[in-house]
Amino acid sequence: MEFSIGEYVVYCSKEICRIDSVVKKNFNGSVESEYFKLIPTETKNSSYYIPCSNCTPKIRKLISKDEIYSLIEKIPHDEYKWCEDRHERKNIFNSVLKSDDYQRIISMTHSLHIHQENQRQKGKKLMAADERVMHDAEHLINQEFAFVLGIEENQVEEFIKSRIKQNA
Repeated sequence: MEFSIGEYVVYCSKEICRIDSVVKKNFNGSVESEYFKLIPTETKNSSYYIPCSNCTPKIRKLISKDEIYSLIEKIPHDEYKWCEDRHERKNIFNSVLKSDDYQRIISMTHSLHIHQENQRQKGKKLMAADERVMHDAEHLINQEFAFVLGIEENQVEEFIKSRIKQNA
């Protein structure tokens, strides 16, 4: 996969960065290699260096608007899936969060919201670990969707709801 200077990418499945430049660095003390210098959009005084020759495990291209619209259209059709075993559920959720598969991340988040509502009707709350996963998943979704759509992160949930209503 090719990347260009100035392009925005997702770093380590959790942070949007701009490819600032290609630089030669000697991090191992013996061989100088070319690295992409990434500047995070949220913390501009930070930077990451990713080897140009092996960058795909660490960075990926942003999803497109059309992909976002397609993902939103599928939300009402997602099945509610819940794993009762909290240890197994934790492993599944962590795997989904690291996957970069937005269909799975959104499906998981949707299931968490349904489970949260079911728990609320029983006078209960989500387990803290489930709540953290839901927060992390929503942050991933909100950050990238907002960036691609040109809206604020706190507007993403309302955008998704209105888009679902529009397509109903």
